[in-house]
Amino acid sequence: MLEWGMPSAITHITIAKRFLEKHPNLIKIVQDFLDGNVLPDLVSDKAISHCGVRKEIHDIVKYNAEKVNPDKFVATHNMASDLNKGQFLHLYVDNQYYNVFLGEYLKRQTSGMQVSNDMYEVTCRDEVYLRAKYGAEYTNTSYASQLRVNMNEWIQEKVIERARPDYRFTIPYTLNDLDMFIEEMSEVNIPEK
Repeated sequence: MLEWGMPSAITHITIAKRFLEKHPNLIKIVQDFLDGNVLPDLVSDKAISHCGVRKEIHDIVKYNAEKVNPDKFVATHNMASDLNKGQFLHLYVDNQYYNVFLGEYLKRQTSGMQVSNDMYEVTCRDEVYLRAKYGAEYTNTSYASQLRVNMNEWIQEKVIERARPDYRFTIPYTLNDLDMFIEEMSEVNIPEK
């Protein structure tokens, strides 16, 4: 199941691909690295996979600030593993996405439902754009079928909501902003140990 406010799998795959293009000698097992970039979102307990604090959602900004901890991941995992390097990049990207990239947008939100609507619409837009511009696909990972199932479940949930006359959404960032975020995130220094 997808969670509102997170970068899509295609966004993570795009960033991983750009990282590999910019740093071709840092990753030995490319498939492990690509798989690691989607793996944290494929587990049922994201508090564990994202090394964050499990808590109720009352304050969107505080919740997002504490739900991902890339430093804790590094402290508890073997960073010589390309799978773990991919997972670290995923967590780092999530942390930056929640707390910096979407930070001002989330501070203005009072409704988790509105954030869910906005994130659904922006994810649909971004997926089409990133596939066309960067060639990112679920099939870049070993988890393509699970990623498709997750996205289809989210689409089915939203079909009913989108039919409501009061359904509204805003797009919280431009495609240019997304491109700049991708370029910035693909320059991250991944810890070696």
